[in-house]
Parts: sequence; structure tokens; C-alpha cells
Amino acid sequence: MKSHTTVLEVGGLHWATSESVIEKTLLGRPGVLAVEASAVSQTATVTYDPDETSVAQLVGWVNDCGYHCTGQSVPDHMCHPMAEPAPTETHTDHDTHTDHAGHEPRTGHGGDEKADQSAQAAMGHGGGHGGSMEDMARDMRNRFLVAAVLAVVILFWSPIGREVLGFTVPAPFGLRDDVFSLILSLPVVFYSAWIFFDGAYRALRARTLDMMVLVAVGVGAGWLYSLVVTLTGGGEVFYEAVTVLTTFVLLGHWLEMRARGGANDAVRTLLQLAPSQAVVIRNGQPVEVPTAEVVVGDLLLVRPGSKIPTDAVVEEGESEVDESMVTGESMPVEKAPGAEVIGASINTTGTLRAGLRTRNIGTPPH
Repeated sequence: MKSHTTVLEVGGLHWATSESVIEKTLLGRPGVLAVEASAVSQTATVTYDPDETSVAQLVGWVNDCGYHCTGQSVPDHMCHPMAEPAPTETHTDHDTHTDHAGHEPRTGHGGDEKADQSAQAAMGHGGGHGGSMEDMARDMRNRFLVAAVLAVVILFWSPIGREVLGFTVPAPFGLRDDVFSLILSLPVVFYSAWIFFDGAYRALRARTLDMMVLVAVGVGAGWLYSLVVTLTGGGEVFYEAVTVLTTFVLLGHWLEMRARGGANDAVRTLLQLAPSQAVVIRNGQPVEVPTAEVVVGDLLLVRPGSKIPTDAVVEEGESEVDESMVTGESMPVEKAPGAEVIGASINTTGTLRAGLRTRNIGTPPH
């Protein structure tokens, strides 16, 4: 059976507990063999049968989950986001190697699918479109600020403010404290906390439970109970608990997204270092091809001063390679036949002929 592996950009995947929504939904679709969603990278690594489905259908199914997907999560210059990844056969015993740019070879044999998916997932850590993580963090910040400001005000006109803090100012316009708190809680529930209800709906529709359901139940139950009490004449209400809970959960996720966005930007910048073109020896002649078209078994010609297109193993030649942008090593590293080279690193002195071998980087050469 044939299988392709692709990494899809999934915008709006706010937290790790929502990953199961994507995974369970896609696994129920025809032709989908395996799914691994990642809220950290805002991607979903999908292995599927190309005879039954395609990238376009996968994108549509992700959008049906309520998330935003425009195609594959790849460096901008590597390939079109809706292009089909190259095929991988899974019925043989030979290994398959995925290059540093994260693309499956167009020809070759399957087997080590986890290594392929890991490299693909690394490629996908850019999080899709530039700025998408930043936009999500900004949206989360705005929701948090609205909830925080209103939660403080509600707290003063709550039993805690009256009895513990000694706050004695009456509610404006002659309103009861609970009615005033109800009015102030509306933006918190229907704007700040709305992402919880939206996420809970997606999770329940996918027949799974996650943190969104937990928070939505807590916020919704407390607010609806307080609403009923307020409309029936007043009594003990929990508007301050609802708004404070919303504020603290949003604060945690805002800080998480800021950290996640910084990591995503760093990895995306690193991936963009990969050259868009590679020089490949075919029929004894050097041919310049897009890096996305490099396949297992190709022999790469890397001249002094050029970037190495993909992870590979030196077949011929000696040189020094600047790997500082990948490893942080300030001094060039000597390379000889049998040595491994990293995609996007720079060949500094001699000409190298490097081939893509069907083994994992880090495995000692035979």
C-alpha cells in the first residue's frame, strides 16, 4: 500500500488538549492512516493513502473541524502549500530518508516512517503563515485584558469586596450589586471566555473531552446559575469567580503563546535558510533543480561558498563546513567521505559530493 506523509498548517490550535480533536476527526476520514497534531508548531503531520484522499481533501477536513488550514506548512520557497508530497512505498523493508527541508523523496522505499515524520514535523514548526502565532497571542492578550479589568471591578461589588475588602461604594444608577456584576460579566463571558465554549463545541462534536470542555463547564455553569439567581430576585451569585477564573486561564495561555511564538519564529527563520535550488549530478552532468525535487539516491554537488541543500552524507571530497547557524559551533567542521552534513550549513573551502542515504542522521556509517 502506498502512503504519503505531509505536514499541514493548522491555525487556531490554541492548546495541546485540542490536538485530539484534529487527530480523531482526521482518523475517521477515508484514506487517513495516522495523524499527529501539535499545538506547539500549529501543524498536523498526516500519513495517508494517496489513492483515497489528497492534500486538498485533508485541508478541507481540517477546516471542517473549525480550524484554519491553507495547505502544507513548509518554508515559503520550498514548494506550493497545496502540492502533493512525493510518494512513499510502505510495503517493502528498505528504509526511507527525509531531507532536512522535510520533504519525502519522490522515489524510494518506506519503512522508517517515524524518522520521516519527525523530519517532516521539524519542517512544520514554522506554524504556517508568518505572524499567525503572533496574531493568536495578540488576540489572547486582548481577551485577557478585558477579563482582567472587568474582573477587578466585579470583585469590588461582590461579597468579597463588601465583606473582606470593606468596599462600601454603592453600585451605579441605583442597581443591585448582582445586576451590576451581571452587566459587567457579559463581555467576559461572550468575548473573553468565548474561545472556551467554541473549543468545547469542537471537542464534543469530535466526541472527545479536553481542557476546553472543563473550563467551559466551569465558567458556563457558574455564570448561568448566577444569571438565574439574579433574574429571580437576587441571592448568592458567582460572577466574580467566573471572571477571575477566566482571567487566570487566559493569562496562562497568553504567556504560553508568547513563548511558543518565539520558538516558532526561531525555527521558521532557521528553515528559511535552506537554499531553494540544489545542484544534482544526473547522467554525469550537474543539473540545477529545486530543493524540493531532490530524491533519495541523488548525488549533490556543493561548491565552496554554497549552502548544502539537505541533510546528506559526503561521498567524495574534503572541506570545512560552517554549521554555526544550526549547531552554534563557531568554528568550521572538517568533512570527509562518510561524514554527515546538515542542510542549510555552508560549505567553505573544498567541493563536496554528498549523497542522500537511506539511513537516519546520527547512525554510524557502515
